Amino acid sequence: MFSKYLKYLLKKSAFTKTVLARFFIILFRRNKDIILLKLNYNANHLFKNSFIIIDYQFNNALWYSFNNRKTLEKSIKIFNLENIPSKIDIEVYGFFRKKKYSLKFEPTLKIENQSFKTNFSNLSLNLKRNSIPQLTHSLIEISTKKPAIKISKIRIEDQPFNIKHNNYNQNDFI
Repeated sequence: MFSKYLKYLLKKSAFTKTVLARFFIILFRRNKDIILLKLNYNANHLFKNSFIIIDYQFNNALWYSFNNRKTLEKSIKIFNLENIPSKIDIEVYGFFRKKKYSLKFEPTLKIENQSFKTNFSNLSLNLKRNSIPQLTHSLIEISTKKPAIKISKIRIEDQPFNIKHNNYNQNDFI
C-alpha cells in the first residue's frame, strides 16, 4: 500500500518538474500562444481492431490530455480502436492557455471470420526422403594422432671481446 502511494508521488513530482521546466522555457518567449505545427492521423480504412497512430506537434505546449488522461509525450500516440471511444478529445495546455481538438474514428470495414474457410484442391503430399550427403568417401578413413611437438635446442655462446686502445695523456689529446 505504501509503495503504491510512493510510486504515485514520484510520478506526480516528475510530471510537475517537467511542466515547470517547460513553463520557464515558454516564460521568456515573446509569443506564448499554442501553435499547431502538425496533427496527422488516418481515419480511412479502419477495422474494428485497428490501431490509430496520432502524430502531433504543438509549439508552446506544457502538457497534453487525451480523453482526460494527461501525458507529456510530444510527438506520437498510438491507440487501439477497441479500447477507446469513437471520439477522442485532445486538450493542449500552454502558458495560461488551453486548446481543444476533437477527432472521430468510425470503423467502416469488417472481416467476417465466421464464414472464413480454406480449401485445398489438387494438393499432393508425396514426400521424398532426402539422404544426408557425406562429406568424405566411404573408402577414405580419417584418423587423428596425438600431435608431437619437436623443440630444437638453441644455444647462445658468449664470446669475450677486447678493445685495443693506445694510452695517451691529456697533453697528447690537445
